[in-house]
Amino acid sequence: MKRLITGLAATALLALGCAAHAADVQKGEALVNKGGCIACHGAGLDKPIAPNYPKLAGQYQSYLFHALQQYQAKHQTPLYGRNNAIMSGMVAQYNTQDLQDIAAYIA
Repeated sequence: MKRLITGLAATALLALGCAAHAADVQKGEALVNKGGCIACHGAGLDKPIAPNYPKLAGQYQSYLFHALQQYQAKHQTPLYGRNNAIMSGMVAQYNTQDLQDIAAYIA
């Protein structure tokens, strides 16, 4: 009985921990609007203004989150990160949770 209670308590704590870090789609939408993403990536984030700008809509959430993190890393080689001064500047203001929220909204 003691093991069952301990197991249930551990499961509840894990569930609460995961929920605390779950992405917030509404917050992500607000951040995308505030950040002006449509200025370069187009309305719906699927019509970029330049052919070398990516379409964001329809991408996987995990891919978007990783890409945003890599822009923050500011590495000079694509092997270790993404090097784009505009995007690095755009994402510098966001924390990890913000990036998760943005990725969840776009995906």
